[in-house]
Amino acid sequence: MPISIPTLLVIAIGGGFAIAGNMMAYVMVGQINQKLAESERLSYWGWDLTIRRKHKQLYPESKLVHLFDLCGILMIVCFPILLWTMGIFSGK
Repeated sequence: MPISIPTLLVIAIGGGFAIAGNMMAYVMVGQINQKLAESERLSYWGWDLTIRRKHKQLYPESKLVHLFDLCGILMIVCFPILLWTMGIFSGK
């Protein structure tokens, strides 16, 4: 079954949101590590969603957490659109 152009477009858009969110997470980890002692610093490879809380505590005026959340939400929204473009919802 060949993949349609709309399906590829949704995959690219959803992947773009995933990559952008991941890059924002790396920036947040870097900013958090600038303010923490060396023994308390976070790893770039083993971070979890607590970076949101820590970043908000250390940078209360930053909009980066909101952009990170927005990327996650938009990535999730792409999944039902992807299923629709593949014909899963329409019964093709």
